Amino acid sequence: MSRFICLLLFFLTSGTVFDTGHFSSELLSELKNKAVKMPPVLSGKMGSRNPIEPIDRLPHFSDKLAPKQLATRIVNVMSNREALGQVLMFGYPGKAPERELLHWIEWEGIGGVKVYGWNANDLSELAGAVGKYQSKAIASKFGIPLLIATDQEGGWVRHVKGSTSITPGNMALGADKLPIDAWKTGLILGEELAAVGINTNFAPLVDIFINPKADVIGPRAFMSDPQWTAILGLSFFRGHKEVGIISVAKHFPGHGDTQDDSHGTLPKVYADLDTLRNRDLIPYKIMIAAGIPAIMVGHLAFPKITGDEIPSTLSYSISTELLRDELGFEGVTITDDMFMYGARNNGMPIAKICYQAMVAGADILLASSSVAYRRSIHQYLLEQMREDEFNRRVREAARRVIALKAEYLKSSNAIPLLPDASKADRSVPGAATFFLEQAARSITLLRSELLPLKPEQAGSVLLAGTYANFFTEGIKRYPDAYQWFLDYAESRADLRREGRELLRVARNFDSVIVLLPDAEMGILLNELEPIAEKVIVISVLSPIHLNSLDWVQTSLAAYGTGRESFRAAFAALIGDFTPEGELPIPMK
Repeated sequence: MSRFICLLLFFLTSGTVFDTGHFSSELLSELKNKAVKMPPVLSGKMGSRNPIEPIDRLPHFSDKLAPKQLATRIVNVMSNREALGQVLMFGYPGKAPERELLHWIEWEGIGGVKVYGWNANDLSELAGAVGKYQSKAIASKFGIPLLIATDQEGGWVRHVKGSTSITPGNMALGADKLPIDAWKTGLILGEELAAVGINTNFAPLVDIFINPKADVIGPRAFMSDPQWTAILGLSFFRGHKEVGIISVAKHFPGHGDTQDDSHGTLPKVYADLDTLRNRDLIPYKIMIAAGIPAIMVGHLAFPKITGDEIPSTLSYSISTELLRDELGFEGVTITDDMFMYGARNNGMPIAKICYQAMVAGADILLASSSVAYRRSIHQYLLEQMREDEFNRRVREAARRVIALKAEYLKSSNAIPLLPDASKADRSVPGAATFFLEQAARSITLLRSELLPLKPEQAGSVLLAGTYANFFTEGIKRYPDAYQWFLDYAESRADLRREGRELLRVARNFDSVIVLLPDAEMGILLNELEPIAEKVIVISVLSPIHLNSLDWVQTSLAAYGTGRESFRAAFAALIGDFTPEGELPIPMK
């Protein structure tokens, strides 16, 4: 049996004491050195805990009852159609409110809306759309508001754009290993989402960085250490909760040990259950103990655990026996998008796949796209609710969903259901300064032969990279530098040809500063080995790709691709400060 990993006292100030005996002495010592008192967390609950005498009228979301009691009363009087609606979360095309989705909310009682990048370039328009969706929901018979969800992990994954922050990302938080930074990142991102009426975020991502070729996760992971991943993920969740955002930890039971992407295939993870218990499940154990409200199950197969290649989202042994029975999770489970190929790889109709996910233990079915399939999913599940067992399963899920809404959307710090569109596109005061400081704390020096590279000592400088912010910040430090934009190619041969062209140009400069974001660009930059003595590499996203450039004499990792990350990287390069970030992943 695996040991139960308990929550650390030092960054939870709610007064609950958790045993720290299962953490290593080295980790505890490190935590004490980094300990920062965390701000108090609001309870997120409002309403009487005392039973109230039955009343003649229908229950309503505004009733002053405890969340679970309110949810039970509402679900008990719901029709099958109304209960089913609460477990469905749909996306929508375009920026404007979709008429058909408004109809689904009004007449079918759909319980959730997912906001994607294509919906969220104009924040004022997004806030207006959210307000219209919520208006339909709260005008319904039971007055139940919607879960408005998105993916705003920070760093690489940022669906809501406009003036929202481009953070240094999770791996940068893993490099500075300060829980207070993870907490504040969650707080700021939460404030930005609240401004547009989004109340649910599919974050934090707590997958462990295991497979160096797992580019779909890569810098989205905090690090390779499960215990630190748990600490940083929990701190992020605490920041979200303080501003009323519902956190959804993902991708259960763990997406870090496969290089495959569940958007286009079904990844298979060949770890056994004991390995999972001592690695991937540690963040979930800790976050469940601390009250994480929701968990997303990924489209991942675990043949050594289940004995088959069924996705976790469709597996009762993963979604129910492991997550609920063994780990004791009582919150809401959400599927990853059911239109991803990882869920649909068996060729079954999408409606039957959704049915299987519900039977396996899902409480919310996320179906992002393909508007044409909404009706088939809804009709098939409604027909299946004639079966008593499936009817109970759907109603159990609906109770959990409504109780979650009552806990968060009726709290003293609840996200406004009708956001003010005129205030939606405003930056959070101090956000840019914090993320610059956090980026600087994360900068990791790997090799330092040419550092610091002062402008007056650099001679002629060539900047070569792919990101506009790399050049914007580089020119500020080396005003006379020549800029060379690197292009991707379709084959390794073409990448090498581009690299040889860069080498031809770079020979004419005294200092060559290049940007390494991924494996493909590593192939191109490897052509610079003949001039290794003048090359400096700034790595962004995952630094694992520096392994392929073992000839490089000077390199540093910056992790993020926002302006603040590049500003911090160049500040470290010229010697404004000494980088103190630690590599969050193992490297050669």
